[in-house]
Amino acid sequence: MQLTMENSRFRVAVEMLGAELASILDKGTGREYLWQGDPAVWPHKAPVLFPVCGPLLGGRVEMDGQEYQMPRGGFALRLRHKLVCQDKGLICLRLESTPESEAIYPWRFAVKTTYALKGNHISCRMKVLNYDRKTMYFQCGFLTAFNCPFVSGTTQADYGLRLEQLEALTVQEQDDNGFLTRNTQMWEPEDGVIFLDSGKLDSGLVIREPTSQYFQFSCKKSGEYVRLYTREAPFVYLRAAPAGERRFLCMGSWHGAPDLADASASWEKKENVISLGAMEEYYAHQTIEIGSV
Repeated sequence: MQLTMENSRFRVAVEMLGAELASILDKGTGREYLWQGDPAVWPHKAPVLFPVCGPLLGGRVEMDGQEYQMPRGGFALRLRHKLVCQDKGLICLRLESTPESEAIYPWRFAVKTTYALKGNHISCRMKVLNYDRKTMYFQCGFLTAFNCPFVSGTTQADYGLRLEQLEALTVQEQDDNGFLTRNTQMWEPEDGVIFLDSGKLDSGLVIREPTSQYFQFSCKKSGEYVRLYTREAPFVYLRAAPAGERRFLCMGSWHGAPDLADASASWEKKENVISLGAMEEYYAHQTIEIGSV
């Protein structure tokens, strides 16, 4: 079931299954900015990630000597979230732990996801609450896929991803299975722009602590853009896919990262995870802006 909010320009839909954005529609032009999914390519649109962001070594974790299987990206994107409140410019959903979730993730928790539409901005907020009596370990974040191209009559060669400022990015090296090594590479895109037909994003990049506050996906022919403010997320994930026929650009603001290739299976020994004390809260936030220059 989808919920909607709208203003004079945009209609935004949110799917209760997974609490993911399902549509960002410009009512005047009929233009859909969000990738609409394709089971043959990638079935998701804008999944909410919890309690992991990327792949886990062996697809499992351990806690207190017990082993738990964990799907890639976590389980929040696969479950129906409950409606908390809705009005013309806001949708709030909540996912709570159940005996079934505790069978793969042994904590009592709640994840509250809120979307707000104001002007040409869509605010995406996540609050994670630990209702348990013990420290909880997790990752969380957003992964949003935008149509490429999004302007009629253009191709991927007409699009670039511009950094807010010129900088040398710290790129985490990945092995063939998508796990991180302990090596990083410094990469400074020429003039602060990554061209989508360059192949640089074909396999996905995990960027650690970029200085830029936003990444701007824009059409050089029309000057129209989609700008993602990552709100100081420790990792940013970028991928243009599928190779050779790029129909979407994924941008993720991640509070966590894929496992290291030599990672421990134990939750409390993993790197790039958040530890949250009993009855504490954690916040993640990103903002989507749509405009033109």
